[in-house]
Amino acid sequence: MTNWLAEHTLVFGTWGVLAAVLLLPALESALPLFGALLPGQTAVVMGGMLAGSDRVPLYAALVMALAGGVLGNAVGFAAGRRWNTRLLERIPRRLLRPGHTDRALSLVQRGGGRAVFVGRFTAVLRTLVPTLCGMSGMPLRPYLVWTVLSSAVWASAFVFVGYGLGHAPLPLL
Repeated sequence: MTNWLAEHTLVFGTWGVLAAVLLLPALESALPLFGALLPGQTAVVMGGMLAGSDRVPLYAALVMALAGGVLGNAVGFAAGRRWNTRLLERIPRRLLRPGHTDRALSLVQRGGGRAVFVGRFTAVLRTLVPTLCGMSGMPLRPYLVWTVLSSAVWASAFVFVGYGLGHAPLPLL
């Protein structure tokens, strides 16, 4: 998946790659169904791989991945705050049971910032936690602090994973 994404974004040059590293993580958290189709973490690893092979600047991949994570979480939080349970009412019952939603909201309320941090590193939660935090009434300031902290650790970790892969010698066939 990462190689396919790299091939198709390199067509647009450095700015196309950096746009993907910014937009895919942002869309993943802002539009949960989008994240199921193409995880933003894939774009972040790709940005690191291309930085490792000197196709994009490393600092730019890091900044874009961090900005994408924070931006997507902020939009997801705002959507949850704005539309609250009306968002959940539109999801078919066979996909999302009310008991599961109540339990998830309770976990977010109890976990607070820890839920934001852990959610950033878990594929399914990365798409849902921002909206659930907005719905739960979590205060904005602590949410943003945890979002920036978790996104900074997440972006750095996965850009550097990709960076290491970009520097790795290719196996002989």
